[in-house]
Amino acid sequence: RTLFFYGVMAIGALPVLSNLYRLMARGLIALVGGSLPDYYPYNLTIAENIAAILVWTVIWLYLWRETRLSSNWQAISTQSINLGLRRLYLLGFSLGGLAMVTWGGVNLLQALMRAVDGIGWRTLVAASCAQLLVGTAIWVVHWAILQRAFRSGQPAEERSVLRKIYLYLAVFVYAVMALSSGTLLLKRLLELALGGEPSPDPLLWQLSTPVPLLVVGALFWTYHRYILTQDAAQAPEAPRQAGVRRVYGYLVASLGLTTLLTGVAGLLTLIIDVLTSPADVGLSFYRGDVALFVALTLVGTPVWLMPWRSLQQRATRPVETGTAHETAEYRSLVRKIYLYLFIFMAALVIFGSAGWFVFHILTALLGADLPDDFLTQVLNALVISLLAAGVWLYHWWAIRLDGQLDSRARAQRMAEIAVAVIDGGEGQLGQTLLRQLQQALPGIQLKPLGLTPQATAAMTGQPFAPAELDRVGYITGSWQSLAAGAVEPAVAASPAMKFVIPLAQAGWLWAGVKPEPVEAYAQQIARGIEQSIEGETVDLAGGFEAGTWIAAVLGVMLFLVVGGGLLLFVLSIM
Repeated sequence: RTLFFYGVMAIGALPVLSNLYRLMARGLIALVGGSLPDYYPYNLTIAENIAAILVWTVIWLYLWRETRLSSNWQAISTQSINLGLRRLYLLGFSLGGLAMVTWGGVNLLQALMRAVDGIGWRTLVAASCAQLLVGTAIWVVHWAILQRAFRSGQPAEERSVLRKIYLYLAVFVYAVMALSSGTLLLKRLLELALGGEPSPDPLLWQLSTPVPLLVVGALFWTYHRYILTQDAAQAPEAPRQAGVRRVYGYLVASLGLTTLLTGVAGLLTLIIDVLTSPADVGLSFYRGDVALFVALTLVGTPVWLMPWRSLQQRATRPVETGTAHETAEYRSLVRKIYLYLFIFMAALVIFGSAGWFVFHILTALLGADLPDDFLTQVLNALVISLLAAGVWLYHWWAIRLDGQLDSRARAQRMAEIAVAVIDGGEGQLGQTLLRQLQQALPGIQLKPLGLTPQATAAMTGQPFAPAELDRVGYITGSWQSLAAGAVEPAVAASPAMKFVIPLAQAGWLWAGVKPEPVEAYAQQIARGIEQSIEGETVDLAGGFEAGTWIAAVLGVMLFLVVGGGLLLFVLSIM
C-alpha cells in the first residue's frame, strides 16, 4: 500500500515539476528575448502545460492526503519498510533536484563567463536560471523534510543507510567533479608557466569550462561534507553506515593513489625520454606532458593522503571497550579488498615488466634485432617496476600491520575468556581437550575440573565445584561428565555456552552423529569456541560444501582470466 502511494506520487510529481520548469523557462526566455526550441516538449502550449500541472497536482494531493490519514500514517511512521519507502521517495527527489541545481549552476556560470551576446546566449542564460530555480526548490523542500527528521532525533533516520549512501555519493561525485576540473585548470596554468603559447580566446572563455565545474563541485562537496560531520556529532555510526563510509573512503583513496601513481610514472618516463632522446628534440616537445603529469601528481597526492591517513588512524585506533571487535577498521572487508587489489595490480606490473625484459633478451640471443629505443624501454620498465615494488611493499606492510593489530586484540580477548574443561575417569579426554585448546587458542584461560582424583591429577586441575562455573564463558566435556551427579544442575544453571562431546557408551547410540576419534572431537571443540569468540556462526563440522568448491573454482578461473588480461595489457604498453 505504501509502495503504491509513493510510487504513484513520484509518477505524478514528475510531470508537474517538468511542466513547471517549462513554464518558467518559457517566461524567462520571453523576458530576455530568447528563442524557444520547436521540438517536444518545448513546443507544447502554455495551456497544455497548465492542464498537465493541474491534473497531476490533483492526483498527487489526493495521494498525499491519503498518506496523512491517521490509519495510513500510523503504518508508515512505525514500520521500517514503509519508512524506507518514504525516505527513498524523498531522497530520490532530493537527488534529482540537486542534479538540476548542479548543472543549472554550471551552465549559468559558463554562459556568464563567455558573455557572448545574441539570442542563443540569452536563451541559454534564461534556461539555466529556470533549471537552477526549479532544481533549488525541489532539492530544498525534500531535503529539508529529511533534515528536520534527523535533527529531531528520530532513531530510524539516524540509523538510515540510504541517507549515508546519498550523502557519500554526493560527496564522492562532487569531489571527482572538483578534482578533475581542478586538474585541467592546473595543467593549463602549468603549460603557460612553462612557456606555452597563450590561446587567442579571452581568458574568461578559456576558464569557462573548468572554473564552473570547480566552483560548483567544491561548493556542494563542502556542504555535504559538513552535513556528514554534523551527523557524526549527533548520532553514533551504525555498522552498516560505517560500511558506506568505508566504501567512500577507500574509493577516494584508490582514485587519489591511481592519479598520483599515473603522474609519478609519467614524470619518470618523461625524464628517461629526455635523457635518451635525440638532441634535436627540444624540451618544448614535452611541455604538455610535463604539465599534465605534474598536475596529476599535485592533485593526486592530497586526494590519496587525506582519506588514507584518516582510514589508517581509524585502523590503528584501539577498539573501545564494549565495541564488537568484528567492527574494527582493520577487519573491514572493504579495506582488505583495497589493499589486496593494489598488491595484485603492483604484482602484475612487476611480472609484466620482468616478462617483457626476458622476452626481448631471449629474442636477441636467438638472433632477432632489438628495437632502436631498447634502452629507453628498459629504463621505463625498470622505473615502473620499482614504483610498483614500492606500492607492493607499502600495502603489504599495511596488511601485516593489520594482522599484528588483530593478533594483539585477539590475545586481549583470549585473556578475558575462561573455558571450563570437565572430565572424569582417568582424565585422558580432558588432557586432549586442554592440549588442543592451548594450541588453537593461545592465551585463553583454561580451568580443568576433575570429577575424580585421577582426572584432577591428569589435567593438573582442581576438583569440580559448582562455583567455578560462575566465571567461565564456555564449558566443555563429554556428555557423561556433564550429566553426572551434582555437575548437571550446575552446568544447566550456568549462562556459559556448552560444547558437549558425544563419547560412545555401551547401549547408547547418537542419531545423526558420526563417531570420531577423541582428537577430532577436540579439534571441533576448539574450532567452535574460536568461531564463537570471533562472532561467527558456529560450524563444528567445518570443511566446504560442493557449492563452495564450485564457487571457488569459478573464482580462480575468473581471477586467471582477469589477471591474464591485465598482464597482456601491461605487456602491450611496454
